[in-house]
Amino acid sequence: MHYIQLFLVCFFSSLLSCISIAKAENFLAMAAPYPPYSISNGLRVEGISVTTLMTIMQRCGTPISNQEIKLAPWAYAYECTARTPQRIILNAVRTPKTEQLYKWVGPIATSKVVLIGRKKDKFLINTKSDLKGLRIATVRWSRPEKALLAGGINANKLHRSPAHVQALRKLSNGEVDLFAFTEKGAPYLMDGLGMMQDDYTICYTFDEQPLYFAFSKDTDDSLISQLNKELKILKATGASGQSQFDILLAEEIQHQKTDHTCRRM
Repeated sequence: MHYIQLFLVCFFSSLLSCISIAKAENFLAMAAPYPPYSISNGLRVEGISVTTLMTIMQRCGTPISNQEIKLAPWAYAYECTARTPQRIILNAVRTPKTEQLYKWVGPIATSKVVLIGRKKDKFLINTKSDLKGLRIATVRWSRPEKALLAGGINANKLHRSPAHVQALRKLSNGEVDLFAFTEKGAPYLMDGLGMMQDDYTICYTFDEQPLYFAFSKDTDDSLISQLNKELKILKATGASGQSQFDILLAEEIQHQKTDHTCRRM
């Protein structure tokens, strides 16, 4: 009887240990809307960063489901991940101020902040000084707007809108000269409003920002190393001249365009 009791104690102790380990691997990821890297589709978060994270986590034996990836404002995501274990920020920018607060996987991609104008206006912009006097529309508190402010553009000179819809309407109507957003994200937004992309052009690349996955500091170093290795494999150029990441990105952008087209119909 003593041996049976001892066996049961050991069995349940091992079971609880396994459950504890399993729970320790349950991450919660957070992303702000940042097309095409992270977008809201109903209750789901989609985008190339979501697909990439799920892919490399699966390959490392620590799968994360779409249900464990939530939309959250940038400020909340950064604060929560700095203070709470088992958290991930998607599309994080790595700076001297944030370097020691998280553990880093990436870069996933390089996001270009561009200024888009109407082709018929024929703006010639070679340097930031050429922006003087031009009216620039931004989405209030967006990352592209923050990049402009950090790059020396005075907030009083910006035409700030609460959402991209108002900003792009201003551009279309000629109320502003330029619209600030990401190179890959702007076409997605313009498609959603039925704007003809052939009527617009990138007038100036203002900034480039490498994007990372930022993990909470409690994350095991061996997992971070393994995730970086898998990301490198995913982005390695294959025999076709493309990487697996390039293919995933093309598929994701096409999916987003198709989804927007269906919504307009």
